[in-house]
Amino acid sequence: MKDLKKFKRILIGLKDKSPLPLLFENGYTPESIKKEIIETFSTYFENKNILDEIAIKYLVPDWINIMRVSIIYPNIERDLLLVLSNYKSAKRINKERTIEILASLSPKHIEAGNKFWSFLNLEVDKKELELEEFTQTSLKDISDIIEGISKTLYLEQLMINRVLRNKTFDIQKVIELKLGNVIDELINNSNYPNLFKTVPDNIKFSDWRNISAHHNYSIKKELIHCEYGTGEKKKKIVLKREQLYERLEQCMRSTEILNLAHKIFGYDNMNEFKSFTKPSDMEAREEIDFLTISSGIMSQGFEIIDLEYKNIPKAILTLKDLTNGDAKMRGIHSSQFLTNLWIITRKPHLEIRYIKQNGEPYMISKCDAEMCELVSSGKKKLTELAENVEFELINN
Repeated sequence: MKDLKKFKRILIGLKDKSPLPLLFENGYTPESIKKEIIETFSTYFENKNILDEIAIKYLVPDWINIMRVSIIYPNIERDLLLVLSNYKSAKRINKERTIEILASLSPKHIEAGNKFWSFLNLEVDKKELELEEFTQTSLKDISDIIEGISKTLYLEQLMINRVLRNKTFDIQKVIELKLGNVIDELINNSNYPNLFKTVPDNIKFSDWRNISAHHNYSIKKELIHCEYGTGEKKKKIVLKREQLYERLEQCMRSTEILNLAHKIFGYDNMNEFKSFTKPSDMEAREEIDFLTISSGIMSQGFEIIDLEYKNIPKAILTLKDLTNGDAKMRGIHSSQFLTNLWIITRKPHLEIRYIKQNGEPYMISKCDAEMCELVSSGKKKLTELAENVEFELINN
């Protein structure tokens, strides 16, 4: 279990906070889960073939996220469609430029994704904090979300907006713009300005970043006094504890909507990006791949029980069945994740141990990395992987 330590947060979230285990308990099958995912995303995708192809491979974490956010924010579909309509309109106006924008920002999106995991790993439960510590922590979170995690999304939105307005621009010069200038232009020209400021106070995200960065706040009689702006334009807002937390949630919700729209448009046009993609030395954190892979595995009715790969010559993934399907067929089904195991570990020898729903070990599937690498790169089909897998029944 020690090799799973860094992924513990992901596995707990999938087991306790995602709808997947409950759906399987109530009779859902891997096929019906895929159908639900496709139905959710069909509103947003134009390329239905790609949607069908990547539903399980890539979209499960985003599907879970949409389900979660929609509970607390019912307008997520409206906002997603609005942001996506701008991407699609920009593509119609200037397809090459639109794809170039996303491709050029790809390394920065990876960097932002890495920072997001640091943000999650360092997050503290604010419920029991004294007001002073709560205020400082919440404002720091707001600053980290706006500056560290979301700025690349704002830059992308700005460039897409300029394409819509038929403006000429240099991508690198836009990247170098100050956050305040980016937010001002988006609020003044975007058709969804509320995604770049808090409401009902209409304070720009860049002002919230400055409040945090310059510690322009004080606490008096259980109220949080925040100052923003300069000179004669300096303003003040006084908030209760729960009101500041609402502003933090608004910043995070905006990021989730913009990020989902960015990813959906990227997936929907993934074939277009191939000619624009450039080599990058920016590597995504292991957690990013693991979240995508582990949620895809769970969507097929398997729970990750253990993972061993450090300090041994092979990688061993133990999966427990969440369904009561035919053990032999389900064991064979689990072998398709040997490629995923290679992506996570890059080990030369790979092994999946399948456990039945009742806890009984039943089957081991094995193969070498060469075939997994070929399948992962698209040079071989998944059906060809099955021909190279060695299956072993476990005698109890």
